[in-house]
Amino acid sequence: MKTLYSWLKEFSPDLPPFENLGPILSSLGFSIDAVEKIGLDADGVVVGEILKIERHPNADRLSLCEVSTGGEIKKVVCGAKNIAVGQKIPLALIGARLPEGILKKAKIRGIESEGMICSAAELGLSGYDNSGILVLDSNLKPGTDLKTIFDKPDYVFDLEITPNLAYCLSHFSLARELSLFRGFSLNEPALNAPAMNKESGFKIEIENPSDCRRYYGLILKGVKNKNTPEWMVQRLKKIGVNPKGDILIDASNYVMYEIGQPTHCFDLRNLEGGKISVRRAGEGETIKTLDGEDRKLNPDILVIADGVKPVAVAGVMGGYYSSVLPDTQDILIESAHFNTSAVRRSSKALALKSDSSFRFERGIDFELQEKAAFRIAQLIIELNPQAQAFLADDARPYKPAFATVKAEAERINSILGCAFSQQEVNKALKAVNPNFDGSDFTAPSWRFDIKTVYDLAEETARYYGYDSIKSETKMQARAFTENPYHEALKAASRRLNSLGLYETVNYDLISLKELRGLHFSEQDAVEIKNPLSADFHYLRPSLICGLLKNLRYNINRGAESVMIYENGQVFSLEKGSIREKGSCAALMFGKLREQYWRSGEEFLDFYHIKGTAARLFEGVPGFSLKKISNAPAYFRGDICLEILAYGRHCGYVGAIDLSCLAAYDIKESEAYAFEFDFEPFAKSFEGDFYARIRKASPVSQYQHSLRDLCILVDKKYSWEEIKKQAENIADLLWVKLIDVYHGKNIPAGTRSLTMRFMFSSMEKTFTDKELNAKIEEVYSRLNKAFGATLRV
Repeated sequence: MKTLYSWLKEFSPDLPPFENLGPILSSLGFSIDAVEKIGLDADGVVVGEILKIERHPNADRLSLCEVSTGGEIKKVVCGAKNIAVGQKIPLALIGARLPEGILKKAKIRGIESEGMICSAAELGLSGYDNSGILVLDSNLKPGTDLKTIFDKPDYVFDLEITPNLAYCLSHFSLARELSLFRGFSLNEPALNAPAMNKESGFKIEIENPSDCRRYYGLILKGVKNKNTPEWMVQRLKKIGVNPKGDILIDASNYVMYEIGQPTHCFDLRNLEGGKISVRRAGEGETIKTLDGEDRKLNPDILVIADGVKPVAVAGVMGGYYSSVLPDTQDILIESAHFNTSAVRRSSKALALKSDSSFRFERGIDFELQEKAAFRIAQLIIELNPQAQAFLADDARPYKPAFATVKAEAERINSILGCAFSQQEVNKALKAVNPNFDGSDFTAPSWRFDIKTVYDLAEETARYYGYDSIKSETKMQARAFTENPYHEALKAASRRLNSLGLYETVNYDLISLKELRGLHFSEQDAVEIKNPLSADFHYLRPSLICGLLKNLRYNINRGAESVMIYENGQVFSLEKGSIREKGSCAALMFGKLREQYWRSGEEFLDFYHIKGTAARLFEGVPGFSLKKISNAPAYFRGDICLEILAYGRHCGYVGAIDLSCLAAYDIKESEAYAFEFDFEPFAKSFEGDFYARIRKASPVSQYQHSLRDLCILVDKKYSWEEIKKQAENIADLLWVKLIDVYHGKNIPAGTRSLTMRFMFSSMEKTFTDKELNAKIEEVYSRLNKAFGATLRV
């Protein structure tokens, strides 16, 4: 909320200087987001008239001006380009106080200057062109002190008001809060009830009391002077409100920012049927609102109607055809208390927000309606003493029930961790409600947020300051056991980060185009019934959606290498029910290494993503990768493997299908990814930590031995199948594939595989004869299982 310091000070005259106000507001839960200093911040500056301009003898870009102050003529050096003879300008005399300091006599390029012609910025004035000097009104008299022309220094600050402090959305209510909690004086707004005529001939009807708790209507007739006074215009401008120059409009805005009650003025001529009805809109009804938009209404929208048609959207915006016009003389002042949910529902249905709806949605004081109507009438009648006032009606079908809470110091201390006495608690709560007598606490009408003892505890803490709560706890420390799922998440992130991948975080929501881009059917996806936009229409069925968007974003900005991953939730429909599960996915694209003098470029391929998946699953029981014939549609069928953990399906690793890349506007032809269900991976983190960690194994004191074996085998057999047959040999530490070849000099349909074996024994060093026997055993197994032959 934009707040004017001088306006606030009218209600609380003994407020400290603005520079000291920030910490006080912070202690009560408010935050100042931005500050603008306005008004004239200078002394010793007068109106001067330029009589003569000459070139400076020692500087081409400077001028020597003769300036009259009414009684004297001053010679002033000036560098501005927009000076002209006859101009009235602000002249700072020697000794003047300016925002940058005291002006002293000085020689500029050898010529003594007897003052300074100022720009607006040099005087602390905002909202002016600062490219040159400030040119004043030509009718001003030379020698006039600028303090009699411009406003005094003031501050406009943006105050962040959280929803629980919504009752402070006005200058008076903020001053009241400072007064109650910090002891500053408080001046109540001047609210003088106008002399009322008895019969208005007007009725007010409320269809549903739960939608409108109170509707106060006051009629003013014979308003002829409608010009908004200058003081009100300037005050509204300073807080960012555009005044219309019509008191019937500006007074309504003024009162809202003054005491917090939104109001509206109707042109009485345009209200048909002699009544106002607060009701739900009928199916098919329409209204043209003050912003000039024609809007279709529905029964969810609360409207203000006359005897024939809707004339306003209740609590949101008035109607165009019932608004105040230049020739309006008779008005109905509306001051109502609408249900917060009803206003929020209407505002959302029409996609229409206003300062009024902002306040109604957060709640307003139930006792403020009559006061606001009186205040508007008072401001108008001050300009129009001949105007007559009539009470249309004060419809109050709803009697508010204010919460009553036991104010027990023991309970409040247990919440805060403090040791306040009952007298101290009572003192704090009396600041919230001056009528509190020390027994059960009843919230005042403006504190609709106080409902439980926790709220009383918060008010006590606000009164004495949050720093009165010590940063300590009496809770006993308990043995900590981390959730296996969370531990697995951290472990997966650590491993992938160590391999050079960067973590991404994407929205759970995707568009229909993105859904279809991965060949998912919308019938199997979870649709959002009321999406914010078409980009957030479905819950994602795969993390690959977000990773492909990240890839496109990076490629479009010149990235030649992308290695990213994400941990998150995915969603699907199964038998009509929504299923949510954790998932992990990674994507690789482009270069692994830039070209440099020792070696050429290396590009990321299927084996890099496969190796990353294998490293991630290292130590997970039953992990393996195997070929499949029914890969997901977003993977290429010929370059895709199934990931298994604990011997059952877990996910996939492979190359992204080219059609999917094209659907995401990715022109490059190769990107590789994996995605798996996180639950089986997390299962490996269950149980006692010590039991799960890898234990050190004894190392043989005898020399290990290496042997290579090169075979020819049919291409239809995978390395995984061959490895299983080759590794179950006594004293074998590991077997690795070190070379693959197919082509010239080997039979068609076969390929050459070169394997390296490491053997080690805890009892001896192997002889060549023993090693050859082991290799013979391996070869015999491979020959029998796959028809493998030695490559010679």
